[in-house]
Amino acid sequence: MRTGVSVWRISKGAFVILIMMLAVARASLAQLRLEKTTKKFNVAIFVFPGVQVIDFAGPYEVFSESGMNVYTVGETVAPLHTAGGLTITPKYSFENAPKPDLVVLPGGGFYKPGDKAVGDQMVNPLAMKWIKEMAKQAEVMTVCNGAFLAAKAGLLANLPATTFYGYLDHLTEVSPTTTVVRDKKYVDNGRIITTAGLSSGIDGSLYVVSKLVGNGRAKFTALNMEYNWDPDSKFARAMLPDMYIPDELGTDLPEGSYLDEYYGNRDHWHMTVRIPAPHTPSQINEVVNTSLTKWGRWAKVEGSEATESRWTFTDRLGVKWLTTITSGADGAGVLLTLQMRRN
Repeated sequence: MRTGVSVWRISKGAFVILIMMLAVARASLAQLRLEKTTKKFNVAIFVFPGVQVIDFAGPYEVFSESGMNVYTVGETVAPLHTAGGLTITPKYSFENAPKPDLVVLPGGGFYKPGDKAVGDQMVNPLAMKWIKEMAKQAEVMTVCNGAFLAAKAGLLANLPATTFYGYLDHLTEVSPTTTVVRDKKYVDNGRIITTAGLSSGIDGSLYVVSKLVGNGRAKFTALNMEYNWDPDSKFARAMLPDMYIPDELGTDLPEGSYLDEYYGNRDHWHMTVRIPAPHTPSQINEVVNTSLTKWGRWAKVEGSEATESRWTFTDRLGVKWLTTITSGADGAGVLLTLQMRRN
């Protein structure tokens, strides 16, 4: 009887070990399959003088972290200066770059042809030729105003796309039939993936990883980068109401003023500015009134007080907003508070 029990215990232990070995084998095989899948993807990132660092570095980190073969491509392999003065050397040139499965077109500079960085590449026949040729054989993702390179190459015709929030109104100047998307960090129109500005390239790259390799791999990559990726996030910089705060308001305030608080969401916005002495709340309120009246896009509400003014405006979506601006004494200076909310 004891012998039977002993045999049962040995069999059970062996069974457990066998299960563990099979689990490890399955994990190893799964990892091998994953590595084989990811290694076949070549990701070419176009770099050029004035390229925005995060626009190419963010996607580079995502794709390399996910196991893909990532490399930079320039017109030549000569060192170049990025935005901010970083010097980088492209690994390949247009002439000798490996065939890509994905091409990333980052942004930088402005959007007008011939106007720095992306603008310079829009009128660079060699760059435009390379982009058009690559688009015939690879998927394309743009970051920030890199969308203008795709637009110039004719890749966004009759398709939805997004770009840096400050340049959304200008994308159709280059591609008149493009439908501009404002409320998403990235747009997959079936032909090309465009992302909004800067860090949006990280989100777009993770989406591409999920598309090519799987959602699990994309989430694992994000966690390994310690990046809080939310594929269902509703955040879109272009949809925040501070877009409608005039630049003139800041430039007309006294020298020495500085931004103290700045936050909100799609329904409200809060901003405070600290203004040094010897200015008084009533003086600052007058500066605000003069600035906004001169700007002319907000309507002043009757009944505003000496240290408070209220303004209304309608945004591009037809939503009405009420903005209240107050000036109050704060130590040796003035605290200017702006609060925006849907009316």
